[in-house]
This record gives sequence, C-alpha cells and structure tokens, in this order.
Amino acid sequence: MSGHKGKLTRRGFLAYAAAGGAALAALRWLTHRRRPFRVRQHADSGLRRGIAVVHGDAPSAAEEPAVVGRMTRAAVEALGGMDRLVRPGSVVLIKPNMAWASPPEIAANTNPWVVAALVEMCLEAGARRVRVLDHTIGQNPEPCYRASGIGQAAARAGAQVAYVDPARFRTIGIPGGFALKGWPFYEEFISADECDVLINVPILKDHGTSRLSMGLKNVLGMVGGERGQLHPDIHRKIPDLHRVIRVDLTVLDAYRVLRRHGPTGGRLADVDNTVEGARRIVAGSDPVAVDAYGASMFGYEPADVGFLGYAQEAGLGQVDWRALLVHEGRA
Repeated sequence: MSGHKGKLTRRGFLAYAAAGGAALAALRWLTHRRRPFRVRQHADSGLRRGIAVVHGDAPSAAEEPAVVGRMTRAAVEALGGMDRLVRPGSVVLIKPNMAWASPPEIAANTNPWVVAALVEMCLEAGARRVRVLDHTIGQNPEPCYRASGIGQAAARAGAQVAYVDPARFRTIGIPGGFALKGWPFYEEFISADECDVLINVPILKDHGTSRLSMGLKNVLGMVGGERGQLHPDIHRKIPDLHRVIRVDLTVLDAYRVLRRHGPTGGRLADVDNTVEGARRIVAGSDPVAVDAYGASMFGYEPADVGFLGYAQEAGLGQVDWRALLVHEGRA
C-alpha cells in the first residue's frame, strides 16, 4: 500500500472504536432480551415468622427522623435483624407509597424516615445496591418523590432513587387467580435477575375502594396497565397480584394514620397523630398478619376487610395476627 491507504488515522480509530462499542452494547442488549425471563421467588430468609410492633413518639418535629429511625430498626431487630434477610452483595428493592405530591404530615405517603432507616440497614447488612421506587399516580413522578420527602431522605441514606420506565412492564399470567388471568407487572420488582430482596413499605390509611390501604394493596404501585380496572372486585384482585409479586418483608408505617378521605387525604384533621391511635411501626414476614394488625388499629376484624380473607385463602399468610405477634414494645 502507498501513501495513507490502509493506515488507521486517529479519527478513524475513534470512529472504529465507537462503532465497535455500539455493536457490543447492542449485542449485550440482544442477549439480555433473549434471556428467558425468570420471575423471582421469595428470598432465603432467616427472619422470625410473625410480626413485631414498636410504639414511639417524637416530642418535636426535629426529633422525628431519629425517633422513627429507632422505631423502624427496633421492629426489624425484633424479627432477627436485617442481616437475616439481606446477604452481602444483594440487590434490594424498597417500595414505599409515594404516589401523591403531599408532605408527610398529610399521611398519604410513607414516612420518609422509615424508608431511610431501611436503606441504611440494608447497606449495613452488605447490600450491593438499594433502589427505591414507586409507580406513582400521574405521568411525572418527580413532584411525588420530592413532596413526600422520600426521594431526598432515601438518597441521603445511600439509595439509588429510581423512576419507573414505562417500557419495562411485562404481562405475566396468573394461574389460579380469583379474578385476574394476567396483568402487566414492572419487571424490576419481579425479575429474579434484578431483585434479590423486595421490601414493601406502605402507610396505614383509609381507602374509598378497598376500605384500607396497607401492605397488600401497596403492590398496585408495582404494576402497570389501566390500574383503575383493578378497582372493581379489588378484594379478589389484590391477592391475585401477590401470586406473582413476592414480598420478603413488609414494614407498615403507622406513625401517622390517615383515618378519613383516603387515599389522598389533604386535611390535617383527617390524620391521627396521637400516641393512642398511631405512632407505631409494624414489621413482619407475613404480609397478611401485618395488614390484619393494621385493620385492628381501625377497630376492624379481618372479615371486615375483604382482601384479607382472600389473601389467606390464596396462601399468602394468615389473618390471626395475635398468634404471630413475636414482639410489642417501645423504642
């Protein structure tokens, strides 16, 4: 060859490298898409089977983060500690309720300090990555993440705060479902390759359709589709979603309780902010028992909240929370 013919210039090398990198990325993407999708099962957990209830109270707003953090830690410790669930190198997903652009005082969303404490505990147990996300109401999640205080608190605690990608919903069949044959689920919550541990962190509140919103209903923020279509016959559809979604730990925020006009609320007058009626954190490996305890805080028996009985029938847990109460105390 003569002259420059056949020689690779610096510009040519960079173009070649860029093309090669793009080709490699495309190959990895195709390989990922061709890999069979595996729905995750429950994590191998050494947590005590049952529920733990911790009471507490913050004398001032400034003291709330520390007090709620201690309560959350005490509840998980009573079950054996986070290192019984989270192994070194695990990828953990934490799903709070942050569906609404409302501050913590309104009690429409999970208390941010509960979420922050869980993030810290997972990282202390050796988690490689902790991600916090929710499929919020409306197309723009940013105001909900910000107004709830969860986005900032989780990030400061060391979490990756993520938004749902609309392209990543996958329809999964639900064999044996009471009312659903299948539904679109967000891949990250149900993928065996992307989630080792799933922690559900709802708030306890009134709900106009399901009577109460707690842990079992909180999975509506893990699915897609036209979620309004889940409301008719919702008491049978909630357990159906749990036939695919495998929650490993439920931590119910009852530090504040929205007693009326849920799920959005909007008035401080609707919020129970008292030591007698609220100010509790409930943690458990049995999601049905956790919700049954939450129902008792409203004065309801399990039979008064339809999805609880169907959830027990589906084998998701048991409604007799008293038989599963392993700890109740103060932080």
